[in-house]
Amino acid sequence: MEIKILDHVTETQVTNIIEASGGRHILKAPGTLTLVATVGNEVVGFVELERMETVTLIYAKPGNIQVEVFASLLDAIERIGLNRIILHPSATAMAFFKSFGYHETGNGTLVKILPKSHDFKSAEEVYDFINNQKDRVYSLKQFQKFMEDAYNIQNGLASLHVGGTNGKGSTVNYTKEVLKVAGYNIGTFTSPALVHPLDIICVDDQAIDERTMVAIANRFMGDFLDYGLSKFEMEVFIAVVYFYYRAADLAIFEVGLGGLLDATNVIKPLLAVNTNIGLDHVDYLGHTYQEIALNKAGIIKDHVDYMTGETRKECLDVFKQECQKHASKLIQIQLPEHVQYNDTSIEYDYHDHHIHLNTGAHYQLNNSVLAINILEYLSRYFPFDKEDLTTGLAQAYWAGRFETIHLHPTVIIDGAHNREGMEAFVNSIKKDEPVKIIYSALKDKDTHHMIEALCKLSDDVTVTKFPHVRSATISDLCENMPVKKDENWQHAVDEALKQEKKVYITGSLYFISLVRAYILRKDLA
Repeated sequence: MEIKILDHVTETQVTNIIEASGGRHILKAPGTLTLVATVGNEVVGFVELERMETVTLIYAKPGNIQVEVFASLLDAIERIGLNRIILHPSATAMAFFKSFGYHETGNGTLVKILPKSHDFKSAEEVYDFINNQKDRVYSLKQFQKFMEDAYNIQNGLASLHVGGTNGKGSTVNYTKEVLKVAGYNIGTFTSPALVHPLDIICVDDQAIDERTMVAIANRFMGDFLDYGLSKFEMEVFIAVVYFYYRAADLAIFEVGLGGLLDATNVIKPLLAVNTNIGLDHVDYLGHTYQEIALNKAGIIKDHVDYMTGETRKECLDVFKQECQKHASKLIQIQLPEHVQYNDTSIEYDYHDHHIHLNTGAHYQLNNSVLAINILEYLSRYFPFDKEDLTTGLAQAYWAGRFETIHLHPTVIIDGAHNREGMEAFVNSIKKDEPVKIIYSALKDKDTHHMIEALCKLSDDVTVTKFPHVRSATISDLCENMPVKKDENWQHAVDEALKQEKKVYITGSLYFISLVRAYILRKDLA
């Protein structure tokens, strides 16, 4: 007997069994996952779990194996359930289910409390613990085995997978905001966090609450350790459980690094997306556009269409070859021909929509257009009105991306953390105004090219260092460039706030997150 997540093959059989008994039920509703028991090609039982704890359907084929089927199904949901399993059996079935260790709580309800492997008291304790585990691993074998043993529950989520070098977070944000305006409950998994570690997992723009995150960690940490999972893999699984728990209509996963071996690549989405290809993380992904494109294309799945905003022929050739291997359609997007760039906004017409973006970052044109194409593709599953799209794009806000965080002087922060991102950042800045720039980065980046671009923009560029294990040193950043040096990043920020020129602070997202918190805290003091 095999237990597996409901798929399109077994869904028909389950529906027929339900209808044959005179019932009607919507399978795959948000927040529910269905596991099926099969012998060969025949479905002999199924169970539906709502919000990771409540059984809403359970069935086992009558006959010699019925008890075995019920036992296997209950064992399966107890393997993946969060804190407890709740049953509402008929009066005649109460004694039967009690034999599996369930206890009556009144009103015809049975409950089994699930074991915890740890007893963390706070999210801080959880992160102190998992930060001492592997940060990332460049193999999916252990995580894939872990998910297989958890019945690949991630495949029961309606999901979207967004990869690429730059613009992933913004594309996710634009897509999410439109669907949110349309009334959908959208889960997002994005990294790294800008403010708090919990921010990487959100539903309806609210980060996972500390109590739930701690509960998931306490429940599954023993399994995480048994399988040798990395911190990032743990976070992906926590997100999957949370998206069920919060009944997300759609779960959007942003690729962390690359694609092929990224922990998010265990999902099977409705659509896979690539924003663009840049020369970033070359030590892990490859030193040419083709090599990096091949790694990014690793998220292409059989019969899952692949959409991209990339235009380089060498990258598109890679995508075409990989899509052919997977019977996946390659979808290339087109940009609008007439765009009006203003200091704090962008306007354009696209697919019968007049779009207004409340940002001065030129690079958001590409990200928003890609989001429009994603939304139009997903409209077969998640329909929305024309007003939902224009309103959602207009009100979308993404912290750390050309974000104004202080006035008098104006301070704008932007996480331009690689070569292509820096070029896009520089192209968004007026060339005829005096500006002050503060920059810092991780040591594995092409800092020479980025600082060179900044020095062409301004003769007032300060490089600094921030606390991170991979932070570049001042000497790494300076080389022979005409830049100022400040070993203390807070001092560099304080000095910039004393003058009148517009200030741009850019570089690593880790650096930007520290600066953002520091300035906002000063403003509140």
